[in-house]
Amino acid sequence: MILEILGFAALAHLGADFLEQFDWLPSKPFKCNLCSGFWYSIGPFIALYGWSGILVAAITGVVSEAIYKILQ
Repeated sequence: MILEILGFAALAHLGADFLEQFDWLPSKPFKCNLCSGFWYSIGPFIALYGWSGILVAAITGVVSEAIYKILQ
């Protein structure tokens, strides 16, 4: 589970970083690491872990934001 959280957090960071270049996209949920981490992972984690997948997706968003703060 830890590797899944780290993987989705890294994917969300890369996705938000890529979408940063498009001015016509709204800032949230597309360019925000916390939002992207949550929304990219909510579906797969609910499918894998049931309703507790919402908590895992929230943790993924926080980890994605931490990755952003560390790399900034």
